This record gives sequence, structure tokens and C-alpha cells, in this order.
Amino acid sequence: MNKDQKIFINIHGHRQANNIQEWVMMNLMAKDFPPEDIENGFYSVGFHPYNVGKVDEDETLEKVKRATQHPRVMAVGEVGLDKSIEAPFAEQMRIFEKQVEIAESADLPVVLHVVRSFNEMIGFAKSHQPMVPLIIHGYNGSAEMAEDLVKAGFLISFGEAIAGEHSKIVEALQRVPLEMLFLETDEGLLDIREIYQFAAEVKGVTVDHLRVQIFENARAHLSRFENML
Repeated sequence: MNKDQKIFINIHGHRQANNIQEWVMMNLMAKDFPPEDIENGFYSVGFHPYNVGKVDEDETLEKVKRATQHPRVMAVGEVGLDKSIEAPFAEQMRIFEKQVEIAESADLPVVLHVVRSFNEMIGFAKSHQPMVPLIIHGYNGSAEMAEDLVKAGFLISFGEAIAGEHSKIVEALQRVPLEMLFLETDEGLLDIREIYQFAAEVKGVTVDHLRVQIFENARAHLSRFENML
């Protein structure tokens, strides 16, 4: 294991790294980019479905597009589909598709927010066959759906829910191959190292093994990752 592989990759967070072992991709809304301390972190930037119909669409998409030109922006996101909100689903889908196109133009992965819309997301992937990786963040669906997502080519990230009593999340984590896996803190309270510990126990591997594998996943799927080490 080289020194870089000792890093704990946190694929989706809402704060900068809080220890020297953590590498975090911090999520920002388009309106919040660039942050004042941009050179201190790495970012995903996107037009969240929560904001559909609440902000100027063309202006926000242009901000996302401009953000992808910055070398510290590692992904477009979080973006996606959410049936629990009032924004019309067709509008969410249209804006989501535009952001996938932006990501493809920049050769960047997409970090996905998906709520009660997994079948539609799989349908999108099958019909559009995106040329960039699609990473579902904060997965909390069933084990069966996790298998379907993996078969459709999605990468899946789990957060602190795996530390709770939600047996379906633990079973879902068991079904996701290590090479398709990421971990994250999102807005939670757990340290990323604790989440790795829980995940390693579920997967039946050591924390070091898991850390190396997720590091390699980042290197394989984040086109700008290698340049940031």
C-alpha cells in the first residue's frame, strides 16, 4: 500500500476534510461556487432537483457548466430525480439530462440524488447510455434494487445509515461489489473512518483492504482524481 492509498475517500460531503487522512468531494450548489477557500478542497457542483422551478434555469445550468472548467471540480452533482418533492418530474428529468450532457462534455462523473425514482434512473441509463460514470449517493433502497443498479452500471455510495438498525441497507451493501462501491459522510455526524469501519465489517474485509479498493475506484472513475494527489 502506498501512502496515497491510505487516504479515506469520502465521495460526498458537505464540509471540508476534518483529518489529514480524509479526501472529501464537497458538494456545492451552483450558486455557491466558487467558494472562498476553493484551493483547499475538491468539489461536485450541480443543479439539485430541490431547486427546479425556484431558480433561473439557464443561469444555473451555465454556472454548472462554468464550474466544470475548474480543475478542482471533480464531478457534476448532486443532481437527479426526486418524486417526494413538488417540482414536476418531467422538468426534473429534462434538467437532469442537460447536466449529464454537461458532465459528458467535461468528462466528469455525475453524483446522483435519487428518491423513489430508481426505475426511472435505470431507464434513463439504458436509453441514453451516458459516457461518464453515474454515482448514486446516500443509497437507502432495497438489496434487490441495488443489484439492479449495479447490473445497469451504476456505482453506489453508502453513508451512515449502514451504522443503524436498517437491515435492508446492510443487505444492500452486502450485494454491491467492492469495485462498484463508494462511502460518504453526506450531512451526517459520523467520521468517514467510522463509516469505513462499519462497511468493512459488513463486507468481511479489513479497513485497509476497503480503503485501497475505494481509492482505486476513485482513480478509475474520477477523471481528475490522479492529478489532485
